[in-house]
Amino acid sequence: MENNYRHTNTTVSLINYHFVFCPRYRRKIFLIPKVEQRFKELVKLKCKELEIEIIAIECDKDHSHNQKVCRESKEKILKRECFN
Repeated sequence: MENNYRHTNTTVSLINYHFVFCPRYRRKIFLIPKVEQRFKELVKLKCKELEIEIIAIECDKDHSHNQKVCRESKEKILKRECFN
């Protein structure tokens, strides 16, 4: 992975995000055949659409860890997704 730093007039930054996805009531959804595979496909598709680089996606029986690198701030991504 190449570190693509974000440069502004006064700052240089590299933003890494770690998301933990837990289904409601911590149901063990990833034990169901093909759910983990489909979940990873959907995450990769959405990240490609948003130009977010995935470092890792790991699933346990009742949660998933996602580590991503993004050149935009989290607020800009959420604003773009929620209000467009």
